[in-house]
Amino acid sequence: MRVAVIPAAGVGRRFGGKKQFFKLLGREIVEFPLTVFSKSEFVDGIVLVLPEEDLKRGERLKEKYPKLLKVVPGGEERQSSVYKGLMAVSPLNPKEVFIHDGVRPVLELSTLKDMVVALSDYQVDGVILGVRPKDTVKELGAPLEPGDFLIKGTLERDKLILVQTPQLFKFEVILSCHERALKESFFATDDSALLERYGYSVVSVPGDYKYIKITTPEDLKVAELFLKELGFLYGI
Repeated sequence: MRVAVIPAAGVGRRFGGKKQFFKLLGREIVEFPLTVFSKSEFVDGIVLVLPEEDLKRGERLKEKYPKLLKVVPGGEERQSSVYKGLMAVSPLNPKEVFIHDGVRPVLELSTLKDMVVALSDYQVDGVILGVRPKDTVKELGAPLEPGDFLIKGTLERDKLILVQTPQLFKFEVILSCHERALKESFFATDDSALLERYGYSVVSVPGDYKYIKITTPEDLKVAELFLKELGFLYGI
């Protein structure tokens, strides 16, 4: 069994509201990944993690997306929310799990297939998506005025990727890593960093520049353009 956990429990303080519920092309942002995972033959069930006060909203989504098995409350941090999602699906004994940010609306079915194949072919514990940085990346040194820094150096762009979601893991491995991180009070910015910390193997496969994360209001306009390109997938 392969499941998907979608953490969407953020409160969007800097954005000005809960991004996952902002509307694009007539539907809430979180519905776009729900649509793709629901249509994929490589996903058997979905767990959605929402703010506790929005659980009823999630229950209504279950009526629209039959693969949505559970809606559970999130934690204060993304990592805590993912862990709660993993615990919710643990009784189902899944073999593998996708973890995908609920505010990344653009995703294609073929990507999910490619990740499943890569996890099997490479015999690794996790698969992530990555794209090459288009710009030169600098390492910051000492801070000066607000927003100003001395430059410490230039990173080798050929050795860097920008990481996206979904990420795919062997379920027992990612659950174990989350449990160890919880005991150590260690927090990472993505789930694959936990596997790296505890010595498990992770490979990167090509992502897509379209798979943007909604971070600022400007991202809504960009995402809308990409979603229109894939309108056939979402029934738009």
